[in-house]
Amino acid sequence: MVYKRVSSALFFSIVWMLLVCPKAYSQSNSMRVARIFSDNMVLQQGIYAPVWGWADSGATVRISMSEKEYETVADDTGKWLVKMEPLPAGGPYTLSVSCGGQKEVFKNVMIGEVWLASGQSNMNYRVGAVLSADEVIKDANYADIREFCTPEVVSRTPHADLTGGEWKVCTPETVKGFSAVAYFFARALHLDKKVPVGIIHTSWSGTICEAWISAEMLYTIPAFKNRVIEEIYKSDEDWAALHQLGVEKDREREKIVQTTQVGLKQGAHKLSFNDKAWKEEAYPVYPPRVGLGGYQLLWLRKEVTLSKEALGEDLILHLGKVMTGDVTYFNGVEVGRERWDGVRSYRVPAKLLRKGKNVIAVRLLSEWGNGRLGDEASDPYLHSADNQVRISLKGQWKYNGEIEPKLPVGRGYSNNITCMYNTKIAPLLPYGIRGFLWYQGEGNSGQPELYKQLQPTMITDWRIRFEQGYLPFLLVQLPNISGGSCQYFREAQAESLQLPNVGMAVSIDVGDPYDIHPNNKKPVGERLYLRAKEMVYKDSVGVFQGPVYDSFRIEGNKIRLKFKSTGSGLMSKDGKDLRTFEVAGEDGKYVPAKAVIEGNDVLVWSDAVKKPLSARHAWDSNPAVNLYNKEGLPATSFRTNKEL
Repeated sequence: MVYKRVSSALFFSIVWMLLVCPKAYSQSNSMRVARIFSDNMVLQQGIYAPVWGWADSGATVRISMSEKEYETVADDTGKWLVKMEPLPAGGPYTLSVSCGGQKEVFKNVMIGEVWLASGQSNMNYRVGAVLSADEVIKDANYADIREFCTPEVVSRTPHADLTGGEWKVCTPETVKGFSAVAYFFARALHLDKKVPVGIIHTSWSGTICEAWISAEMLYTIPAFKNRVIEEIYKSDEDWAALHQLGVEKDREREKIVQTTQVGLKQGAHKLSFNDKAWKEEAYPVYPPRVGLGGYQLLWLRKEVTLSKEALGEDLILHLGKVMTGDVTYFNGVEVGRERWDGVRSYRVPAKLLRKGKNVIAVRLLSEWGNGRLGDEASDPYLHSADNQVRISLKGQWKYNGEIEPKLPVGRGYSNNITCMYNTKIAPLLPYGIRGFLWYQGEGNSGQPELYKQLQPTMITDWRIRFEQGYLPFLLVQLPNISGGSCQYFREAQAESLQLPNVGMAVSIDVGDPYDIHPNNKKPVGERLYLRAKEMVYKDSVGVFQGPVYDSFRIEGNKIRLKFKSTGSGLMSKDGKDLRTFEVAGEDGKYVPAKAVIEGNDVLVWSDAVKKPLSARHAWDSNPAVNLYNKEGLPATSFRTNKEL
């Protein structure tokens, strides 16, 4: 094949010219500005802010803003670009772009701080679903905070421009759709610096890191070299068209979820239904644990016995945490339905109650293999308003996953290598920004060693593309979650701190052990800003992170752990003995250790290990950490010896 005979240098040139360089969008007798520019936009203060677009080759384009005028000529491909003189924070301004008889005018333009927020579902998690969302939304009157959300499009090759999107001013009506982590970051920055803040939100749920890296940079990682050649260079697949087929399958699935009546026609929700042949599972019920992973509609039933004293008033049916959606019935009558991850409490009218046998039936929608009725932290019960009646719903539930139709699942292409870079990063180049916010990793958490190459490669890739030097890169370390081995992945994430101008926000204490999408996003966004405040804005904030392991020294049968970023001192947050520490000796077997604070050090030991060689902390996917500094920030996972 021809590609085998070309030199590496020539190969890179071909890839660069044919695939990486976005095609120009020149159109005859037309002028347009890149879609990232719209009314309400925020431009980065203090830099030569780029403005670009397309026109006829050789056409003169004029740009004006803040009593400054600029002129340029579209190149041979039709691309034009101007870098406006630096401006301080302020506004509103009007930006106008004209060419021949055409003119585009953008109003309410602000100059301030612009951050690009990217990643997967936890960056894509919206304000409307956060903890105490009603209060957060009610207070979100910030005319100087704006967000641009990029559209969800896939492509095998880089796009020159976005297919849609607009800058939105933060109001209680619009903020519901903002990225929650980015919003809390922006709010903290705005309130602290009193400047306009723009967030370019360009995440996509479920995506992996290699989807966010350009083809030529991914080619430099040995594990992806051949894939880049086969899937990008040699392929002529239309990923957008193929992705659309998957979207249609997903729509078909949603239609089934909304319209199926099979279970109702069989009477699975009724008191009289015969469920003796159904299998049983103790609460909490996790469909994947009983062989019903992926996407499923299943029915669950629970019999409860009510005494005469329980009748006469409405009761509250508290199911605990449900994922992803449910339709819930009591004695054959629907009492509630929701389509979101969260705690379910429904009112059961007194007229539905009967002495003796009663039945709760739940049609549960399980998606992504993460469905559940309850979790280990849930306490389900049926109770009266005064709690004089309180019936536990733990114990055995009957279930059946064979009643409703099988749910079709479309193949998405958003996780193809380079795909997200092509449609959600390339079209933004070279917009002026202050830095990057990155919350991703769940999709790569099973490959920590590979991630040690992926994340630094992506950071370098983006910095090169935006042509603004070592742009700050702030990442969120994965939070606590039950199951898995996230401690190794957290360690892999932290290795990127060896690069210049990279900071990390620790979230090991604000996750939800039973939900990969925790709703407590406020501390995550605020910790990102705390890191930016010190690293980017050079404020003397004192302590911007929790205790950071620095070094260790063996002292007899104990190990002394030394920390940086101790602030006003170390403490046990809950006042109890320090926990989640372990030590190991020559056999490499770790055992739980006692730990005490001595100044800015922690002394750890176990009576079972006479000659300790190594120690580790929070070395678990869901550790109950309580080592903090007095500024209220936690220590994260670490180990003193990676060989043990």
